[in-house]
Amino acid sequence: MQAASTVGGGPQQANEAPLLVLRHVTRRFGGVTALNDISFAVRSGELLGIIGPNGAGKSTLLSLISGAQRVSEGEILFAGQRLDRLPAHAIARLGIGRAHQIPRPFGRMTVLQNVLIPVHARRNEDPGRRRLSDDAEEILRLCGLLDRKDRQAGSLTLLDLKRLELARALALRPRLLLLDEVAAGLVGQEIEEITQLIASIHARGVTIILVEHVQAVVRALAHRVIVLDWGRKIAEGRPEEIARHPEVIAVYLGSEQGEQAPAHQTMSVSEPAAAMAAARESDSRHTLPSARATSTAAVRPSPPPLLDVQHLSVDYGKLRALRSLDFSAGTGEIVAVVGANGAGKTTLTQAISGLVPVSEGRILFAGQEITRLPAHQRSRLGIALCHEGRRLFREQTVRENLELGAVYATRGATTSFAQRLERVYDLFPVLRERAGSQAGRLSGGQQQMVAIGRALMAEPRLLLLDELSLGLAPAVVDQLFAALPQILAWGISVVLIEQHIQRSLAVADRVYVLERGRVVFCGTPDEVRAHPALQQAYLGVAAAPASPAGSPATSEHEQHPVSGS
Repeated sequence: MQAASTVGGGPQQANEAPLLVLRHVTRRFGGVTALNDISFAVRSGELLGIIGPNGAGKSTLLSLISGAQRVSEGEILFAGQRLDRLPAHAIARLGIGRAHQIPRPFGRMTVLQNVLIPVHARRNEDPGRRRLSDDAEEILRLCGLLDRKDRQAGSLTLLDLKRLELARALALRPRLLLLDEVAAGLVGQEIEEITQLIASIHARGVTIILVEHVQAVVRALAHRVIVLDWGRKIAEGRPEEIARHPEVIAVYLGSEQGEQAPAHQTMSVSEPAAAMAAARESDSRHTLPSARATSTAAVRPSPPPLLDVQHLSVDYGKLRALRSLDFSAGTGEIVAVVGANGAGKTTLTQAISGLVPVSEGRILFAGQEITRLPAHQRSRLGIALCHEGRRLFREQTVRENLELGAVYATRGATTSFAQRLERVYDLFPVLRERAGSQAGRLSGGQQQMVAIGRALMAEPRLLLLDELSLGLAPAVVDQLFAALPQILAWGISVVLIEQHIQRSLAVADRVYVLERGRVVFCGTPDEVRAHPALQQAYLGVAAAPASPAGSPATSEHEQHPVSGS
């Protein structure tokens, strides 16, 4: 078939050597080991999934294979040739393409021109313009972009930008295609369409390594899955085996003792949790509402909630990110929202704070409908959002960033600017010491403290924390969680979006589990721990009883056994 000759090779024969081999590969950044002694092989024609939580080393692994970064120790071989000493352009010409999480096309060039660039870059090709153009159009046809070939790339939707990113990688005629979070940012039908596209590419003979957070994509496509955590390979097996592997479950969902980490980075949630409990026992206003754990509808606290979200739907163009969602937060409580990437957690916080328009439903705050109010008016009513990624003014000082937060102080604030500033400094003493430093020169943890402090300077009644601990060291995360009891003591309710599941469960009154824009379960932390919805949301399958002792393993299981590192 002509198409197969354009974008891939044939399947590997049983007696052929692996296409890609990694042997004891390690990558260090100064004193930080991003990947530690990684070894595996990929057969020609295979589709290998690589999963793991944020910071596991997945993207670093693809960077080493593609030559974007250099190996510190170990070796990488492709079709028997050593790769780890070659520059990236030489590796690409050997037949390795990469599609990145964030597409960066030439925005002012057409879709076709973007694909012609890598087509021209291929070595030893017939330079005939018509043949190269035909190749580019064939790739665009495969990726569903042929009817948009003359459009400027900068005008494409996110889904079409992802398609173009794949098309540009395929233009090199790769034998091995590295896909780095290509489903990131997509929702609903978009995810299904990109999954179908990857499957069609693989069917044409292209070997694929798929790094992906969206477990539905991995489950639908991968023959075999490798799990990374803190730079180590902790498990390997078929998708259905990995979803039930105890160590993988612990990595994603944590354990009763806290999130898993290497021995030298072990963290504890006991002290923050104990402080939280003490703060609540001393606060007569705080009561733990009951939850109807068997219902997918939101559990509404009594008395009436501070925040009441009713039948909320949010669309991005033709795509629905939130679907008839009910949600509430009461005065003096912490409500955690958990779910895999793309579940709609950030969209929920943005809808509450007024940063994205609501398609259906309504939002009430302190009994007032705010569904159509602009974001700045919601801020003055007492809603503050601490964004994922912090979004500080990096050239401004710590104090200047905090002052900006005070501009939107709640109407009728009961404290002065000086009192609020002192309160933030007492909560995070390092900010007092660094008050005159540019925010961009602080560590990640200190920047997160500035972001939280800036939100608190508005004296909010409701604080939305989107990914409180993302990318931070465990010791810093401990400090941030230890601050939550004091924030509650100031009369501020908290909606917590957090990747560390057990930390969230340790401090929350109630938990909502989101999957593809819907609430699939709501209850107390203990009820959520006991319910299969949590594992279903993160790993795509619910917990199941272990197989009876002595059950025979299938031949496929023997071929890809689950193994610990």
